[in-house]
Amino acid sequence: MTQSAVPANAKGRIVISVITALLIDLMAFTLILPLFPRLLNYYRQEEAGNKETLLGYALQIMEHYKYLISGHNEKAASHGDKWDTVFLGGLLGSLFSFLQFIVSPIIGRASDRFGRRKVLLYTMIGNLLSTGIWIFARSFTMFLVARIIAGLSEGNIQLSIAIISDITPANQRSRSLALVGIAFAVAFTFGPGIGAWFASIDLSKIFPTITGIYPYSMPAIVALILLTFETFYIYKKIPETKVINSNGNDDKSQHENVKTTENNVESIEKRISNLRRLKLIHGLHLFLFSGMEFTLVFLTFDVLDYSNMQQGKLLGYMGILSALLQGGYVRRQVPKLGEKMLVLQGMVACIVGLSSLAMMALSKAHAVTWLYFGVSCLALTTGTVVNCLTGMASLQCQNDNDDNEQEGSKKKNLHPLLEKGRALGEFRSFGQLGRALGPVSACGFYWLSGPAKCYGTGAIIMSIVTITTLLSVPSTRKVVKKE
Repeated sequence: MTQSAVPANAKGRIVISVITALLIDLMAFTLILPLFPRLLNYYRQEEAGNKETLLGYALQIMEHYKYLISGHNEKAASHGDKWDTVFLGGLLGSLFSFLQFIVSPIIGRASDRFGRRKVLLYTMIGNLLSTGIWIFARSFTMFLVARIIAGLSEGNIQLSIAIISDITPANQRSRSLALVGIAFAVAFTFGPGIGAWFASIDLSKIFPTITGIYPYSMPAIVALILLTFETFYIYKKIPETKVINSNGNDDKSQHENVKTTENNVESIEKRISNLRRLKLIHGLHLFLFSGMEFTLVFLTFDVLDYSNMQQGKLLGYMGILSALLQGGYVRRQVPKLGEKMLVLQGMVACIVGLSSLAMMALSKAHAVTWLYFGVSCLALTTGTVVNCLTGMASLQCQNDNDDNEQEGSKKKNLHPLLEKGRALGEFRSFGQLGRALGPVSACGFYWLSGPAKCYGTGAIIMSIVTITTLLSVPSTRKVVKKE
């Protein structure tokens, strides 16, 4: 067996390096988010009237879908090109998440077999390729190819979580994973604004003779620079943290290493059952939350007629608040309350937030107050639920959640399904399936029934998910009590 030893005094530095690389990755990822509407409008104008292109086919499919969900409802069917563009962006987002649903378990298993660092560097090659294609994506077809490669290559998030889980003890796991949420919040707060600013630089006018350059090449170049720097940073700063068996750490060897005592079998079965429940809760939560979150731009457009700048301020407020909550509240409260309690707090906050947004649609006199109260609650949801569910899933993977385990002791190989990379990859896969289906479903319901019923129904469904979590999800730590 070979192993890249990670000294105890280096673990904190490695966590910081992983979070730094993840932040760079997410900054590159979020540059494109505010550009989708205008970018897609650009392709629609460039390929206007041509139904033989991929964009033409996509618009025809979208029209059929709108008719199916709206029928003869004239109000629902009357939305113009502006709405169509936003919905097309949602379909692209769903495609990305669906591809992540497919590839996440594969990346997880590969990281168990070959090592986290090696697989992470290979996925970066795909990210660099997709961004390079985006620079010259004058047609929608080329842009779609870039998004498909990106969806099949993005592994930084799950591998960062796996690396952190490899080197942090159980009682510090969720505190460290909260840093992942902070990286998300920071990137989603500043990345879109940076992307919008660089999109104002039209390289096709500055360098008209360069083949393939178009008005949105500049943010793509910035993203490529960030990803290139990230790749070298990972190569230099992040060591291998996964113990690799000389025979490749395959499933057969794992089965041979499992001790089949009665207590161990019972423990394995319990952990696998817990993981199944956590994966299901994770998928259901993100199906609902991502759908409601995506329709937020529709709501502020409908009720308050928000401009792009006002939308940006609202999302920036939500991102900053989420980062502050994760850094100042979640990291301190996990040892005191436990992951399960924070998950339940986040879900209850989601119920209150969605109810507030439903009230916003009904009470236009206080719409702004209801809006900001609602998104404040959703910021707490963003900062607690997914991170703590991920921490709970990680703690099921091996015997590192036993209180009597000594630092540096040999960890037992429990079962192939409990290998950390594989388990966390499958856990993320369920979440990505929820993210893929949520926006499309929520948009359809929003168009069909209106915002008040959409968010009110969302609050009811989240209540059911919360009760299910309370009754079925196990606690994963003994809560520290003050004497």
